[in-house]
Amino acid sequence: MTRLPLFLAAMLAATSTMAAASETRHADAHEHGHGQLTIAIEGATVEMEIEIPGADIVGFEHSPETKAQHDAFDAGKATLAKADTLFKVVGEAGCTLKETRFLEEDDHDHDKKTDDADHDGEHMEFHVSYRFACNDTAKITGFSFPFFKQFPQSEELDVQIVSSKGQFQFEVSPDKPALTLD
Repeated sequence: MTRLPLFLAAMLAATSTMAAASETRHADAHEHGHGQLTIAIEGATVEMEIEIPGADIVGFEHSPETKAQHDAFDAGKATLAKADTLFKVVGEAGCTLKETRFLEEDDHDHDKKTDDADHDGEHMEFHVSYRFACNDTAKITGFSFPFFKQFPQSEELDVQIVSSKGQFQFEVSPDKPALTLD
C-alpha cells in the first residue's frame, strides 16, 4: 500500500500549492474555464484527480433541470469517465486506465437540486479521480491533453505533478496542450 501514501501526499501538496493560486479565484466563487489536475506517479501507478467547473463540461453551472440539461450532464460525465481519451501519457510507459471514480458521487444525485460539496452555491463542479496501471513509469516523458478538444469551454488546467523525481507545476491550455517532464 505504498501507492496511497504518495497519492495522499501529492494531494496535500497540490492542495496547499494550488490553494494560494485558487484563493484569488474563490473570491469569485470559481473561475469558468479553469480547472485543477493533480497527477501522482509512483511505482507502476499513475493517479490523476481533476476538479473542473460544470460550465466547462456541460455548458451550465447549476444542477440540471431540463431534459436537454440532464442529457448534457450525462454526456459530459460519460466523456469524463474516459480518461484515456482526455489525458495521454507521453513515452513508452505502457499505461492503461484501470479505474475512474466520480468523487462524492454517492452523496449526490444530479436529478435533484442540492447545495452540497459538489456545488458552490449554484456552481456545480466535477471532481473525478483516475488510476492508470503502467508497465514502466520511468519512461513517462510528459502528458498531452486531448481534454481541450473534448471540452472546448475549458481554457486552462493548472497541473501539479508529484513523483519520485520531485514536484512540478504546469499550466496547459488549448494553445499549449502538452507538457514535458525533463
